[in-house]
Amino acid sequence: MAACRLSHRFLWPSFLLSTSTRFGPVRATTAPTPINLCVGHFSMTEIQRRETEISRREAEMYRVEAIQDEMASAIRVLGGDGSAKEQNRRAARASGLSITTIERLRWKKIKRPFTDITDAIREAVAQHNEETLNRAKHELFIEQQRTAALRARLAEVDPAFARSFPGLDRRQDAGLGS
Repeated sequence: MAACRLSHRFLWPSFLLSTSTRFGPVRATTAPTPINLCVGHFSMTEIQRRETEISRREAEMYRVEAIQDEMASAIRVLGGDGSAKEQNRRAARASGLSITTIERLRWKKIKRPFTDITDAIREAVAQHNEETLNRAKHELFIEQQRTAALRARLAEVDPAFARSFPGLDRRQDAGLGS
C-alpha cells in the first residue's frame, strides 16, 4: 500500500493548497483531494489521463470491422434486388463460393475471412462493375441511335422546324459514345 500513496504536493498547484486567501481563511475541506485508484503496483489519480493512442487490439478490431462491412455490402451488391436468400444465391454463383459461406459473410459471422475468400468476393465485384459499365455503355449507344433516328424523322417531316434548333448539327456530329 505504500506504493499507492501520493503526495498532494505533486498533484495540486500550491495556490489550491494554501489555507488562506485574500478573502479570508479557507477550511481544509474546501481544497480538492485526489482519489487514488490502486490496482496492483499501478496507481492512477483522477487527474491523470489515459493514453489516447489506439491499442493494437483496437486497431485490429477496426480492421476486422472494415473487412466485415466490405464483404457484407459486396454480397448485397452482387445479389442485386430481391430477398436475402435470392441475393445470397446470386452472390454465391457470381463468386464461386458456397451459399453457407456467403450467408456467414453477409451476417458478419466470420471475423477474419481467409484471403482467398476475400479475393474471390473482390474479383466478383470487379467483374460485376465491369459488366454494369458495359451494359450502361450499350444502353447509351442504343439511346443515341434512337435519338439519331428521331432527328432524321423530324427532318423528313418538318425540315424547317428541325433546322430551327441551334446546335442540332453540333449534337448530331459530336459522336458521343463512338
